[in-house]
Amino acid sequence: MKDSACDSTFFSAFCIYHKPPNPFTRLLHAGTAHSFEIGEAFNHYDILNNCLFANTVKQFMLCKITINTKDKIGRVSEMFIGGISGMERVISHDVSPPYLSLITGPPGSMKTSFSLSIISNHLRRTGGFGLYCTVEETVDSLLKTCNSMGLELPPNLQITDLTELRKENEAMDYLKFTRRMIQHFKQERGEQFSVFILDSLGAIYSLTSVDEEMRKKMFGFFDFLRTQGLYTIIITERQTGEHAELQGNEGFIADGIINLGLDRRNGKIVRTMQIEKMRHIRHSMEKQAIDISPGGVTVLGPLFD
Repeated sequence: MKDSACDSTFFSAFCIYHKPPNPFTRLLHAGTAHSFEIGEAFNHYDILNNCLFANTVKQFMLCKITINTKDKIGRVSEMFIGGISGMERVISHDVSPPYLSLITGPPGSMKTSFSLSIISNHLRRTGGFGLYCTVEETVDSLLKTCNSMGLELPPNLQITDLTELRKENEAMDYLKFTRRMIQHFKQERGEQFSVFILDSLGAIYSLTSVDEEMRKKMFGFFDFLRTQGLYTIIITERQTGEHAELQGNEGFIADGIINLGLDRRNGKIVRTMQIEKMRHIRHSMEKQAIDISPGGVTVLGPLFD
């Protein structure tokens, strides 16, 4: 698909529903159960400012939701504390938007699971709107990740699958496309649009040449994200014992850096979280053990030698 041919191209929206064999109920946490069916919406291509705005999206809508909870809900605006159980023991208080955080770690450290837990729990509590942009994992893969840890995607979370666009247009400017997509949802949702996640920075870099011009574009993209007043999470790769896979000055520009890792001891592998940087917030610098619990990732406590 070429941009020059897009000014006259329009595809109608369509929706595909997949009904599970039997609607099921999963215990999330004390007093809470959700019964639902999943519908998938693959939205339309649209034209925005004479440029292709390919809103290739699979949106997951939770239907027939039944909630019965006695849980106490904390402050509505909380992002990390409200998104990850146990985070209140690691940071003194929560961040305020605009706030840009990097989630780094090696393969298998649960970067995607950690990010999905944050955005899903935050949106479910606040009723806001969030956008999750995936460049390397398909939506089906993300859904399996959520199912495996008992995390149910809220209806106000939209996932844009750029893996589909990669097949259609290899020369696409992904940063420009993502910027237009964010502008579109800001115009459509206003202040309700509060969270954006990019998964991942390394995938973006792998699709383009990393030179001085690309670094300038990335700096401009980060600056643009701040102007939108969003909680922003950028996922990056990091090998064990190495610095994050940052091709420019992302580490200096970011407000926060949360490193997820794998700690091998006594013949076992323990997944860990360590806050290396969190601007404006007092926080622990200790490694924290993390694990999956019903409803997402949980911080268990400091990891002692």
